[in-house]
Amino acid sequence: MSAPHEQTMHLIDHLRELRKRLLVSFVIIIAGAIGAYCYSGELFGVLSAPYFEAFPNSPLIGTSPTEAWILKLKVAVVAGAFLTSPALFHQLWLFISPGLYQHERRLVVPFVVLSTTLFMGGALFCYYSVLPLSYAFFHEEFKSIGVTPTIRIGDQISMTVLTVVGFGAVFELPLVTYFLARLGIVDHHILIRFFRHAVVAIFFVAAVLTPPDVFTQFLMAVPLTALYVVSIGIAYLTSRSIQRDGAVAPPARA
Repeated sequence: MSAPHEQTMHLIDHLRELRKRLLVSFVIIIAGAIGAYCYSGELFGVLSAPYFEAFPNSPLIGTSPTEAWILKLKVAVVAGAFLTSPALFHQLWLFISPGLYQHERRLVVPFVVLSTTLFMGGALFCYYSVLPLSYAFFHEEFKSIGVTPTIRIGDQISMTVLTVVGFGAVFELPLVTYFLARLGIVDHHILIRFFRHAVVAIFFVAAVLTPPDVFTQFLMAVPLTALYVVSIGIAYLTSRSIQRDGAVAPPARA
């Protein structure tokens, strides 16, 4: 079996490669954002739909002359990243592939497909399951104190985008675990040993990636904990595969 890399990459090489991949990714996102900007009105409708289902009699308002335009730019950039996510994950693959064996580098297509599927799956799970529950919960809280809400569109869009992107990111955990296990950085024993620490970290991550309310944080922490359990099984199967093949996991990049 060939070595993961014929010549050891120095730190400066890693930094140059990282800069290159980030630059290419930036260009890809901008290209996607330009195309998405033409449909920003439709995108606003999609992102606002869960809100209006829960708040049917509460219009969204703008409080700044430039707010609509700035929000259109933000939404276009996020939509551009979603539209071009396969290309972005391919750039990520090009960055990590030198740390893999030759036969593993041929898994580029499964990696791109799986990572895109997990990211989109997390985002769709959030959009169709988490956001309706969250907005319905908040609407009931307004009703409980007899207040008719009038929400800024910037606050609503920010909450929706942050939550959707956050769920898409955390759903990548099983895939990240697989590669960490292949690189010999973690195994199922380590994941089991640090399970309690991981739960604390999960709730911390949920607090960072979601709006500042306990309900939405809980809705993210529960599936993320389930994904951590799934990751333990993935690490176990990966370790067994390495042992069965008699392979030594390639070292992490220096």
